[in-house]
Amino acid sequence: MKWIEELRRLLRKVEREGPTGSMSEDGMEGGVSCQEAAEGLFEWLDGELDPERAAGVGEHLETCARCYPFLVFERSFREALARAAEEGSAPEELQDRILESLKAEGFEAGE
Repeated sequence: MKWIEELRRLLRKVEREGPTGSMSEDGMEGGVSCQEAAEGLFEWLDGELDPERAAGVGEHLETCARCYPFLVFERSFREALARAAEEGSAPEELQDRILESLKAEGFEAGE
């Protein structure tokens, strides 16, 4: 559960520090709207956008007061998942409890 604590710590940091800039009145940071930035968030983080679109989405996400917390959350979540993967799988007892809970709810292995 170390990754959960790390995620909480990072989110508290975002709340304290806020975004690197402020949102424009029209919500078009970097020439990209909040909607466009949200739609491009995952592709931007994965480096899958063309350079021009990546620049606009990146500028928006880094400077928009509304979108910045989503960016930080997604980055933090990905970092937490990566650390959890490095630590190995969950203990067998936890895996068994999860499988039992899923079966009790009607899920079968392999679904």
